[in-house]
Amino acid sequence: MGLQEHFKTFHDKIKLDYDTNAELRDKRDILCGILSNSDKLPGFEILNQGSYSMHTGVVPLEGKEYDIDVGLRFNVSKNDYTPLHFKEIIQDILKDHTEYGAEIKKPCVTVTYKKDGEAAFHVDLVTYTYEDPDDHNSQLYLARGKNSTSEDACWERSDPKGLIDYIMEKPSAHKEQFRRVVRYLKRWKNFKFSSLGHAEPPSIGITLMAADYYYNHPYTIDENNDIKSLINVCEYIASEFNDIGTTSTGKTLYRIRHYLPFTLRFEHPSDVFSKMSDVQCTDFKEKLDKLISDLKSARDEADEVEQCKILHRIFGDDFEVPDAKDVSKPQRNYIPSSSASGV
Repeated sequence: MGLQEHFKTFHDKIKLDYDTNAELRDKRDILCGILSNSDKLPGFEILNQGSYSMHTGVVPLEGKEYDIDVGLRFNVSKNDYTPLHFKEIIQDILKDHTEYGAEIKKPCVTVTYKKDGEAAFHVDLVTYTYEDPDDHNSQLYLARGKNSTSEDACWERSDPKGLIDYIMEKPSAHKEQFRRVVRYLKRWKNFKFSSLGHAEPPSIGITLMAADYYYNHPYTIDENNDIKSLINVCEYIASEFNDIGTTSTGKTLYRIRHYLPFTLRFEHPSDVFSKMSDVQCTDFKEKLDKLISDLKSARDEADEVEQCKILHRIFGDDFEVPDAKDVSKPQRNYIPSSSASGV
């Protein structure tokens, strides 16, 4: 079968395509319909964002929730409303829509749905307004804050569509492998990190750095060799960590910083890893170094079954280990790659 085919089989199992997931799509449409038909809100345009728009979604692990990010661009000026104005109205309109109601969070309003007696998926409704509602090319602002008295309540400059276009233009001819590599990394981080707080590296950070790698290293990309490209992307991310000192016990601490593109119209500087603590960043680096080492072990292993066993430990049960009788015998004269990065 070959390792590349095992990767693609794994990808097909973890791939979440919102366009073909009727349940998720219907929930989005129902919510947007309720809001658009309400006389409490002005008109708005829907903007699909995040993994939904970039087709990089991953099926959540058991016990985790599906989620969708939906931007609502209201055709009004941010100067005429407080940041919490529309979020509070949305919360009120949707308060009885599900058993959980609607919860205002700092960047959005979240509506959670139950399935089989447990929370199964949620829709994050992100509120935007314009600098000039008569010019939809004017600056867009995101409503940030949990309540009107919170110190961080503000209108924050944002460019969600610009970010989507920036990321998806980067991989150029390698978009499909780029999406596969991003999904592999998302599944790895979901499998290896706690989802509590900010222990888990943000998906936007991993996606943005992967896109930058594909743009800056186009001649190292082999579309038919996912493990090679995955190692290269991981090594690129690892190279961005810096030693920032030691703890009282002598443990070295590391920090990673990566900023949203300055060509886009966000609040700057905007470090996508800013919410992670130094200890969390150090944990990220240690786990990433282990990932790189394990991926190289899988790449250099001659036996196909043993390769898959290593990858099963990295990615979990969805990376299946074939029966030995179903694969070809090890390559007796196999010579592993002499390049540490596979380039």
